Amino acid sequence: METVSIIPSFPELFTQRYHLRKIEESDALDLHEVYSDSEVVKYWGVAPFESIEQTASLIRDFQNGFSTGATIRWGIAEITSGRVIGTCGFHNWAKKKWRAEVGYEIRRSEWRKGVMSEVLSVILPYGFQRMELNRIGALIHPDNFRSAKLAVKLGFQAEGQLRDYQFVEGEFQDLVMFSLLKKDTKW
Repeated sequence: METVSIIPSFPELFTQRYHLRKIEESDALDLHEVYSDSEVVKYWGVAPFESIEQTASLIRDFQNGFSTGATIRWGIAEITSGRVIGTCGFHNWAKKKWRAEVGYEIRRSEWRKGVMSEVLSVILPYGFQRMELNRIGALIHPDNFRSAKLAVKLGFQAEGQLRDYQFVEGEFQDLVMFSLLKKDTKW
């Protein structure tokens, strides 16, 4: 009997410097360097990872999210080395409401090199065109000035502050909701 897969293949995207691909268990060491760095996860809503198992569990969550249609998270791999330097993608995907939220993080050594501008310039059109989103949200910590600046550069608008929206390491934190609407883009 022939089996038919209902799960589409994972979409691969490319920029000039990066291959956006499915995150594999073999990426755990590279990604653990990202998620165990307190500066990288400072505004991400989690404590720095202490074990490689936490990273492996997150990778499984990313994979499960794709297989259930709730999320799509790409590994950002350097084309030259193949090394994964971070991740980006969509979560909280509400298909019947035509919206999702975007998230991203990269290794600290890659900050201020234009990585996320380059990567998001491919991810955002994918969201509007292939996922048929009408709205892409981004929740950004009020002190994460670089991320907010990037969002505005990409056309996002700040909508308002969500008070005590997340609980991280024993404290409640505010987040600012940014949004990008399909009608406001060139895609």
